Amino acid sequence: MVEKLPLNISQKIQIRRKDAKEWFNSSVQDIRDGYYININMPFIKERPLVLRRNEKVVVRFFSEQSSFNFSTKVIGEVSDNIKLYRLDYPQEIIRVQQRNHVRLPVILDIEYTLPEENKDNKKKIVFRKTTTVDLSGGGMKLLTREKIEPGTKILLVFSLPLKNRPELIEINSLVARCIKVEPDREVYHIGIKFKDINLNQEDKIVRFIFEKMAQQKRLR
Repeated sequence: MVEKLPLNISQKIQIRRKDAKEWFNSSVQDIRDGYYININMPFIKERPLVLRRNEKVVVRFFSEQSSFNFSTKVIGEVSDNIKLYRLDYPQEIIRVQQRNHVRLPVILDIEYTLPEENKDNKKKIVFRKTTTVDLSGGGMKLLTREKIEPGTKILLVFSLPLKNRPELIEINSLVARCIKVEPDREVYHIGIKFKDINLNQEDKIVRFIFEKMAQQKRLR
């Protein structure tokens, strides 16, 4: 029995040729379980992905809890006021376990604290406020006014503004690098590597990145 795809009509997806690296943005227009999937013409900015019959492709997408991909082939074109591609229904769906390192430039409000400073439980934990410079499934870059040495443990707390609802994320992390970006001022870029991120948190971050990329494409 063919596995049912956790896909919905109008859901955003990304697609690439099997041997290529560039991901193009598209969306699902119709699904017939076990038979085919119709998708919009994929684009990067204004550049379309022109596909031919029997061409092999890879599709990836994100659900509420997980990220997935599958390999398939183009089985034709469909005309429904707009040009659609029809993909063969996949025989195998892969849940993506590895971290996604696509890095998205984005500004998010972040609170952080250094656990080494909070060893004395009698003291109230103090969080500093700052913002991100970018974000990926494996880490982020912070803009701070203090130097934090590589190897320092750091606890991050932030709200991830997903399309359906905001999600509070709390991750124990590690400072990977610290670069002073203004020679006359105490301003630093702090490279962060997520340490204890779970799959659910990672999926939400990757889904947020995907949603922002799709939104930016629509605004261009």
